[in-house]
Amino acid sequence: MQRCGKHLYRAEARLKQGNTSGAAEDINKIRTRAAWDGKETEMQITAAAVDLSMILDERARELVGEGHRWYDLTRTGTLVERVKAHNSDAKDNIQSHHVVRPIPLSQIDRTKGGYPQNPGYSQ
Repeated sequence: MQRCGKHLYRAEARLKQGNTSGAAEDINKIRTRAAWDGKETEMQITAAAVDLSMILDERARELVGEGHRWYDLTRTGTLVERVKAHNSDAKDNIQSHHVVRPIPLSQIDRTKGGYPQNPGYSQ
């Protein structure tokens, strides 16, 4: 799976460079590998289909359960927007301060002179 993650990161980088055909090529490598026998062509995408949302969806499918999702969404600045759009359980509770995690109280307590909690979380 690590190889797939590299292809998806490169697809995102290519998208940011304006190289949507290169991004589609990277995504198609993954989709070809994952396709059922005889269905590889049906899984292919075109350069016109590539945008950040599509890449994030592909990362969610390919890397499910591997612990990348929160980092992907915060890194791309889409956490709040995508949670509200796609997570019916969390959409009413997500807030802008959730783009950073709370600092564990055990860490704050052992820091000399105190350490401030991230905004939005009580100490």
